[in-house]
Amino acid sequence: MRDTLERQQTEPDEGPARFNRRRMIRWIAILTIGIIVVLAVWQDPLYARF
Repeated sequence: MRDTLERQQTEPDEGPARFNRRRMIRWIAILTIGIIVVLAVWQDPLYARF
């Protein structure tokens, strides 16, 4: 009976994954890396070595 009265040690269930903090951080990181890569290629184009 005691195990039914104890507090749960797992994370609570999340609702629909429409706005999730972890997903937002992941998208911001992907966009930031993408912008940095585009700027790096723009500054020193890969085709300029031919």
